[in-house]
Amino acid sequence: MRRSTRVILFIILLALIPAIIKLQAMIDPQRRQFQPGPGVASVMTEVGNNPIILPSQFVTLAVAGFREVAAGLLWVRVNDFFHSGNYEAIIPLTRIITWLDPHQIDVYCTGAWHLAYNFVDSGQRADRRYLAPAMKFLEEGVCNNPGVWDPEFDLGFVLYNFKAQDFPEARYWITRAWHEKGAMNHVHRQIAHMYEKEGRIEDCLREWRSCIREAKAVLKKNPKDGSALNHLGVSQMNLDLILMRQVLREDVGKHPRDVNFEVTFRRLGPRVFVVSGRANLPDFARIDVTLFDEDYKEPDLKHFSWDVDPNVTALVEIGLHGIVVENGKFQRKYDLSKDVKQYPFKKERYVLTFTFNPRTAADFVQDVTGWNGEGITDKKYLDTSVPGLRGIRKVVYLDRKDII
Repeated sequence: MRRSTRVILFIILLALIPAIIKLQAMIDPQRRQFQPGPGVASVMTEVGNNPIILPSQFVTLAVAGFREVAAGLLWVRVNDFFHSGNYEAIIPLTRIITWLDPHQIDVYCTGAWHLAYNFVDSGQRADRRYLAPAMKFLEEGVCNNPGVWDPEFDLGFVLYNFKAQDFPEARYWITRAWHEKGAMNHVHRQIAHMYEKEGRIEDCLREWRSCIREAKAVLKKNPKDGSALNHLGVSQMNLDLILMRQVLREDVGKHPRDVNFEVTFRRLGPRVFVVSGRANLPDFARIDVTLFDEDYKEPDLKHFSWDVDPNVTALVEIGLHGIVVENGKFQRKYDLSKDVKQYPFKKERYVLTFTFNPRTAADFVQDVTGWNGEGITDKKYLDTSVPGLRGIRKVVYLDRKDII
C-alpha cells in the first residue's frame, strides 16, 4: 500500500471517531442512568483508600463503544484482587464495571457479597455499616436487569435472610426471584424455609406441598428428570419433618420453661470488655448481641447515600455468630482495641442489647422453646413486642467512658 493511501485512510479513521462516539450515545439512550453519580466516588473514598485509575486502553475501549469488552477485562482484574485478598480494591472496580456494563449479574452479586461479608475486624466480624450499600448495590442490579432471578434471590437469601435476619423481606425477594423465568427449584424451596423462620407453619406446609405438586407434574411428563426427582425428594423430606415437629411440639406451651435470663457487662480495659450471663436454655442455643450508638438508625434504602459514616459504631453478632449457651451459662470477651476504624466510639451513649429469638434457633432448641417461643417465659426479660413471638431481650445502656 502506497504511503499516500495510508495517510488518506488514517485521516478517514480520525474523522470517523466523533461519529462513532455520537453513534454509541444514540444506540444507548439509557447510558446516563448507568453512569456513577457522586455516591460512587464516596464508595471509592471510603472503601480502603484504593484509588482506581483506569489504564488508557480501558478508557479507549469505553469511548469507542466497546464498554462490555472493557468491563469484561476489568472483571478479570477483579478476580486477581479477590485471590490476593485485596477486597478493598474490588468495590470501586465493581462500580466501574456495572457502569460500563450494567448487565453483568455476577458483578452485582459478587460485589454485594464483598460489601456484606469481607470487610471484617480482627475478630472476623463483618462491618455492619456496609450492609446497606450491599443491599442497594443488588437493588441496582435488579433494576438494571428486569426478569433475571439471580440478583433478586441473592438480595433475599444472602442479605436479608443471613445478614439482616429480616425474613418477611427475604421472602418477598425470594418469591420475586421464583416467579422469574429460569429460576431453579431451590428458589421455591427457600420460600417454604422463610415461612418457617417467620413462624408461619401452616404457610410453610402449604409451600412444601406446592413444591411436591410441582415436581410431580414435571415427572409425569419426564420420569427421569433428575432435577425434578431431587426437588420431590427434598420437598417431601422437609414436609415430613415439619409435620413430625408439629406433633412433638404441640404441648411445649403447656408448661413454659423459665429462662431465668441475666447478663452482666464488665470492662477490662480501653475497648476491651466481657459479657457473661445465664440462660435456662438447651446447650448450644445462641444469644444475639448488638452494640450501637444510642441514636443509631438502620439506613433507609429509599433515601440512600453511598456515604458510609465513619463516626458510626455498629457491632452485630446474630444467628450463628451469637454467643453459645453451655450448662446454662454464656460468656464472650470482646477486644476491639485493634479495630478503631470499624468501631470508632465517637458518641457519648451506647445501647448493648442481648436477645434470644426462638425463630432463628436450631431445631433441637425449638423442640424445647417452640417455633414462636410458646415454650418459654421469663420474669424480667420476656419480649412480646413482635406479634406472635415470645423472645428474650435485655438492654444495657453504656456511656463512652464505660467502653473507652
